[in-house]
Amino acid sequence: MESSAVMQTAAPPDTDLALIQRIIADAKSGRLQLPSLPDLAFKVRTAVNDPRRSIADIARLIQFDPALAARLIQIANSPLYRGTKKFDNCHSAITRMGIPSARNLVVSFTLRNVFQAGTPALRERLQRIWQHSCRVAAISSVLARLTPGLDPDRALLAGLVHDIGILPLLHYLETMQMPLEPARLDSMIGRLRGALGTFVLKTWQFEDDIAGIPAQAEAWDRSGAEAIDYVDIVQVAHVHSQFGQGGYSGPPLTELKAFQKLSISRLGPGFSIELLSQSQQEINEVLSILQG
Repeated sequence: MESSAVMQTAAPPDTDLALIQRIIADAKSGRLQLPSLPDLAFKVRTAVNDPRRSIADIARLIQFDPALAARLIQIANSPLYRGTKKFDNCHSAITRMGIPSARNLVVSFTLRNVFQAGTPALRERLQRIWQHSCRVAAISSVLARLTPGLDPDRALLAGLVHDIGILPLLHYLETMQMPLEPARLDSMIGRLRGALGTFVLKTWQFEDDIAGIPAQAEAWDRSGAEAIDYVDIVQVAHVHSQFGQGGYSGPPLTELKAFQKLSISRLGPGFSIELLSQSQQEINEVLSILQG
């Protein structure tokens, strides 16, 4: 009787466990194809980390991509930097925003090239992921601007990469010709995107505060330092990005630990929604530049 009852209440077998273990093993052995950091982003990051390189050197690198240089100048002249003088060259734009911000923005602008696919179905899904990431990034930038001690451009980058782990998973399933029904695919994404995303960013040699974003972006009950960090910003931005769209299954905003760390939380969730509504022009400007 007891053994029969146990058999009846036992959890169903995890049919995807073997596939998950295989994907993780392939990632560790190097058989899982990871997206490559765009070449220009790699060169700029390398130059920024070289104390012998000047702003002029970095500007010359960026100018090899005229469209990218134009976007950098556009954002330097935007209300985000609140300058009174208009710049028309890359060197002056970098001088206004600073080298670290220029590096973060170059990486952010070139990430769109990573969200590419060969088949129409995969291309459409990656485009949706990119659009969602852009919205989370734009809101993250605004929230960081309102949060002392955080860099809005770094928050922008954090928002853009929070779902980067979905890319190698989708490409893997496509290459292995393993189409999954939507519900099963969503389950696989939920279980693997965090670990794969952090794996990708560590492979790209991103700093820990950004590399850890994917693995913690939906860890709503994460425990950590009392000081607010970029994971908190991305979590709150993610919740705000889902308002009116559905698909969010985490705790209410007022119960979210990350939100409770924000100074604006003391005025209630309605205030933060109103504040972001007032910042919609700024959000739209960032979205236009990212998606342009």
